[in-house]
Amino acid sequence: MSSDKFIPFKVNLELEGEKRISGNNLFEMLGNIRQHGSISQAASALGFSYRYAWGLIKEAENALGLKLVEKQAGGASGGGASLTSEGLNLLGQYQSFKNEIHDELNRFVDRAVYSLDQPDESYDQKSRTLAQHLLMASTMEPVETGLLDMLEEAFYHASGVQIKHIAVGSGRALEIARQGRVDMVLTHAPELEKQFMAEGYGSQIIPVMSNNFILVGPAELIPEIDSGAEGLEIFKKIALHGLPFVSRGDFSGTHLREQRIWETAGVKASGDWYLTSSGVAGNLGILSLANEKRAFTLVDRASYMLSREKIDLEVVMDAEGESTDSDLLNNVFVLITVNPERFVSVNSENVLKFSWWLQTEGKKIISTFGKEKYGEPLFHLV
Repeated sequence: MSSDKFIPFKVNLELEGEKRISGNNLFEMLGNIRQHGSISQAASALGFSYRYAWGLIKEAENALGLKLVEKQAGGASGGGASLTSEGLNLLGQYQSFKNEIHDELNRFVDRAVYSLDQPDESYDQKSRTLAQHLLMASTMEPVETGLLDMLEEAFYHASGVQIKHIAVGSGRALEIARQGRVDMVLTHAPELEKQFMAEGYGSQIIPVMSNNFILVGPAELIPEIDSGAEGLEIFKKIALHGLPFVSRGDFSGTHLREQRIWETAGVKASGDWYLTSSGVAGNLGILSLANEKRAFTLVDRASYMLSREKIDLEVVMDAEGESTDSDLLNNVFVLITVNPERFVSVNSENVLKFSWWLQTEGKKIISTFGKEKYGEPLFHLV
């Protein structure tokens, strides 16, 4: 038995201290626009009028000071539309918040229900074992690309087990796991992963997929890097000439790799040229900021491919250089299952089902994900 039928909580947004709008309606609209690529279709699916839907978006944009939706030609009847990087980031953060709150509410109800029948047993263990869902803390890239949503949906159809994810940087994902709040984590921070396993918080680490980190920057600044500079020399020249560089600064896998590259290059990344923006969510957000600031930044290739039609930044360095540089740019994502001996709340049976499925059927999805749209998969199997 599972109580995963909790009445959905409602979110209201207060705009400029005066007007409130339905956060549920706004985020459902953003999610449907991402799915349908059209405001009119998204509104129709929710039973909204086009006028209401567009007004809802504009009110939110004006109050937040963000551009959430980009419209293409089509007039009042609709036309194409897509979420901006800010819209994708906001939607992703909301969905992670919603999943985490929803999971905690379900755990609370399960404890209350089962404690009435068998008060001697561990409420937390019973509630999570009986519930047919899993909770994962995931790094941003699989979420931003839409891959994790696809994997979760396919696994649900195959097993009847629902996965909910919290989208954060790798460092934060592992901290959440240390608190026993999730069943598994998907990360790309090797040093932190080794530490997590050594401390006994993880029971199994499973390499899943990879892509490369790349350095991107504005075309007008590239000539200021000395001609012929390659690999780590490029980072040295950026620092030497004081060319603007934007860092995520959030203890994510991307930020940690960037710090490792600076250290390997023998550069202390500091000064007016080095801009830290830990408040920007994910690589899509940092790409948008780097484009705005006309700065260099380090991201993964999948994030760049998703954003390249909306930004004016070029690839400056990739994994085609020397072997040492290639190793530094290699970006491997792993699934770590949380140790049930450390936390009795871990849903071991369903974790095992998912980890096995991911290594078989899941990898078939990963191997072709993005190929039709981008001409190549966004991730590669390892």
